Amino acid sequence: MLDYGIIGNCITCALVKKDASIEWLCYPAFDSPSIFAKILDRQIGGSLEIIPHGNYTITQKYIPDTAILETTFESAAAAFKVYDFFPRYKKLLSGKHEKLIRENKLIRIIKPTKGTPKIQVKYDPKPNYALDNCELTVTGNCLLCNHQSRKFSIASNIPLASIKEQAPITLSSTKYLLVGENNTNTALKKCIQLMNATKKYWQHWCSTLILPKENKDLITRSAITLKLHTFSKTGAIIAAATTSIPEEIGKDRNFDYRYCWVRDAAYCVDALKKIGRDYESKSLMKFIISKAYRDDHIPIMYDIHGNTKLKEQTLGHLTGFKNTKPIRIGNAAYRQTQNDIYGAILDIIYLYYAYYEYETKMTTKYWHFVKYIVNQIKFNWEKRDNGIWEFRGKYEHFTFSKLMCWVGVDRAIKLAQHFQKDNLVEEWLPPREEIKTDILKNAYNTEANAFTIYYGSKSLDASLLLMAYHEFLPKDDPRLINTIKAIYTNLRTGYLTQRYTLKDDFGQSAMAFTICSFWLVDALYYIGEEKKAREIYEKLIKHANHLGLFSETIDLKTKKQTGNFPQVYTHMAMINSSILLSEWSAKRKKIDRSAIPKRNKWF
Repeated sequence: MLDYGIIGNCITCALVKKDASIEWLCYPAFDSPSIFAKILDRQIGGSLEIIPHGNYTITQKYIPDTAILETTFESAAAAFKVYDFFPRYKKLLSGKHEKLIRENKLIRIIKPTKGTPKIQVKYDPKPNYALDNCELTVTGNCLLCNHQSRKFSIASNIPLASIKEQAPITLSSTKYLLVGENNTNTALKKCIQLMNATKKYWQHWCSTLILPKENKDLITRSAITLKLHTFSKTGAIIAAATTSIPEEIGKDRNFDYRYCWVRDAAYCVDALKKIGRDYESKSLMKFIISKAYRDDHIPIMYDIHGNTKLKEQTLGHLTGFKNTKPIRIGNAAYRQTQNDIYGAILDIIYLYYAYYEYETKMTTKYWHFVKYIVNQIKFNWEKRDNGIWEFRGKYEHFTFSKLMCWVGVDRAIKLAQHFQKDNLVEEWLPPREEIKTDILKNAYNTEANAFTIYYGSKSLDASLLLMAYHEFLPKDDPRLINTIKAIYTNLRTGYLTQRYTLKDDFGQSAMAFTICSFWLVDALYYIGEEKKAREIYEKLIKHANHLGLFSETIDLKTKKQTGNFPQVYTHMAMINSSILLSEWSAKRKKIDRSAIPKRNKWF
């Protein structure tokens, strides 16, 4: 069961199990080798655990509107709380200037609240995905793990020998554990100050959100989760915090998601824009555009630093989540061609500048980029590609890729219209019509009575539910309605929706893609089937774990969450569906800018 919470600082993150065991931490960044990886191997993966003596009832929650996790242990005679967080806060400099501080340290505060609890601290770092040994040595006020050129350590007001030997510890007062590098001159008072500053930061960040009343807490948790997947040094957004949590237990659909897919990131900032966040969108645009100018092309994905060669390899020494192999690091999809990315990029630029009007002017550099993308679409839209679902052994004329090429040109035209560039409108109208005509001619299968996954196929594809969202056809067009109804009938099992049913590189999947289920909610709503949409939505949101977090997939038989976790795609889709079904959405199409609190640029 994926009963984990996520904590982070927008540089790296950690997964904390419901019993307060930290079982996943890559350090110093999201895509670095792991220090703790017990989630991938219960025996040798490594962890940082708080083990109570005796029987305790354990509950876990976030401090409201923060990324600070609170785990409570309670028995008849004793009780204590564990607070987990990474410091992220603002610091007042000279004058009225503020600076964002992101300390790359994991802090645990252990506070007794009743009696005198006894615990053990199991500190078991296993660097480099548990490939390397780590001998713990006491050096000054740190317990040091020397690994290659890095010095990973833990500091504490608990005797370090007690931590090293996993000796019993009586909690007569509040204790702290500080994990990271260069852990010197730290005291309990400082850790508490950092927690309070971090709490203030996140609550201030949440105050900038504009949210409907319905399911406000769940939307807020999803927004924080999306933010935690952003790499603040570049603006990149990773797809998930983990690698190789299998889509399907016992099968080999295990992939490394600690990278920035252009499409996924674009959809993520789209969801954040809907609730008042513009900073992440602008940062992502800068990241993509700067790399495109550097490389003179746009790959489908980057690492968080902007590199594009993400060589995939497997780790045979780890048993895997629920004994499911292989464990992959890197991702071979970086070699693929996915022509839908062009539309995703131009859509976020259009939404930022023309729809939500976050800025009134677009620079010459950005206009050159828009023209460049349109030219890429003109050159590539007729070609086969690997498609949104990343078929590794199949090149086809995927309908979704053609749709998003149409979206790209359409959004470029809308941008040109918004900024009164009539010459560009005139230039781009013909290719938009050409792409649409081609899709209508070749993608609609009369036997399936629907648009299908690729030209000449009879198989359905849940990504084509987005035809409604992208306004490819009027909402009352029979072809659009037929497609949505066909997916509802053939790809849906109860309230869960599969991507497709055809066999792919890894066989035939028995899993539902959670984002597809939310897409079905949206599509049903668009064509007037609001009752069905709400029924599916209400059942889907109950699949969030105890902290409101979603993974990538849901097992059709067991109804348990599977796949990499937490999953940006799913949280983004949940936000979109929540807004669409809210009374708030019906009252205003665009965000009321006056309702957004003033905020510093670094938010």
